This record gives sequence, C-alpha cells and structure tokens, in this order.
Amino acid sequence: MTAPADLPAPAGSPTPGARRERALAMVACLVGSAVVLFSASATWVSAQVQAGTGGQASAVAAPLPVKWSGESLAPAATALALLGLAATVAIIATRRVGRTLVGVLLAGAGVAIFLIAGGIALDPMAAVRGTDEVRALVPIGDPTILDLSRTVAPWLASFGGLVLAITGAVVVARAGTWPAMSGRYQARAAAPADAWDAIERGQDPT
Repeated sequence: MTAPADLPAPAGSPTPGARRERALAMVACLVGSAVVLFSASATWVSAQVQAGTGGQASAVAAPLPVKWSGESLAPAATALALLGLAATVAIIATRRVGRTLVGVLLAGAGVAIFLIAGGIALDPMAAVRGTDEVRALVPIGDPTILDLSRTVAPWLASFGGLVLAITGAVVVARAGTWPAMSGRYQARAAAPADAWDAIERGQDPT
C-alpha cells in the first residue's frame, strides 16, 4: 500500500506563517509593555528643588534633592502599557473584527506612550514642576529647579511605545489572516458532552 499524498490545506485555513506572525505580535506586545513598565519604575529625572522668592515665601530655603520616576512623571504611560499586556491575550482570543479593534487600540496606546515619554525625555521641566513632590516642598510661590538631569529611562519607555505602535499597525493589517484560538478549543470542550449524549441514546460513542 502506498502512503497517501499530502493533501493541500483547506481554503481559508490558517497557514503556519500566519501562526508565526500572530506569535511574534504577541511577543512584541509583551516586550514593548515590559520595557515601558520596567522603565516607568526607574528614575527619569533628578534635580534640586528650592523655594523661590515670589509669592508669600519669606525666605529662600536650601535646595533639596528630588528624584522622579516614570510613574510619577507619566502615570498615563504605565496605564497604557497595561493595555498592551491585555492586548497580548486579546490578539489570540479575538477574531477578525475584534482583533482589528485591538490593533487600533494598541497602536493608539503605543503612539501615546511614545509622545508622552519622548516629550519628557526632551524637556522634562514642565512635567517636573507639576508633580506632587514639588508642590509638597514648595506649597507657596514658584519653585526653582536646579541641576536638572535626565536618565535613559524615558527614552526606553518611548522605544517600548514605538514597539507597541508598530505591533498594533501590523495587527490591523494582518488581523484577517491570523487564526483564532476559541473555535478549536470550543470544539474540543464539546466532545465529552457529545460522547455522553451518545451513551444515553444507547449508542457506542467510539
């Protein structure tokens, strides 16, 4: 007996290449989100904060050192990175229309992170002046920010946002060609119930 020839995949069935693309998109979501969350916990900016002479301040106090993390300067970036983590699951759990929506949201979140973190990396002064740390040290009058320095962390967060934005665009473009996990697992979950139904009817489920 000769071995049967390999049959072509049914029309519309997902190809191995489509599964690889989907897996790479999920990995990119995890990497981009992890980079943003990791960098958000690090120090972004450090400076000396001193009370100014304006307003009702009667004396100029000695400057105090302060460090700001990404969670303090850009809390929205952290929230958007969590959205990226959720998109990792949504990519595999949704179908064409839902996956396209996930891609749009992911791309928007990535662009927002890129702009927020990149803006702080270029000019953190405005974000620093509006923080709770500065308001706590200088409740009255205009604060003076001295010796301001930046770390590489906001640039890393901006890179993570760029990864998420590109991944979201790829998801939108390729959503219709990637398989969905739900249908296959639903079919497997229904098999035991079908077997019990056959037994109750007096049929051999095998």
